[in-house]
Amino acid sequence: MGRYSRGLTRVSLASLVMASSFPCCEIRQLLVHIYPGGSKAGAAERITVFYGRRGRPVKKPRFIPAELAHQWARKLQARRLGTVSVL
Repeated sequence: MGRYSRGLTRVSLASLVMASSFPCCEIRQLLVHIYPGGSKAGAAERITVFYGRRGRPVKKPRFIPAELAHQWARKLQARRLGTVSVL
């Protein structure tokens, strides 16, 4: 076997090394869309609030770990502030 130990062939080794074409990242952005008028129509005014690592609003979009983003999203959805998005 020599060069390719553990039963890896050239084909399987190449597939492990090649990058996936599907974008997969472990960091996300958490944001909430708030509709002041209460209406979610197409022309309705919307305020976008970004959230940081500590679950507090921040001025600019911040990247946070995906697991933490989804955890905060569940908590924010329970508050019924608006539409919660994890990007």
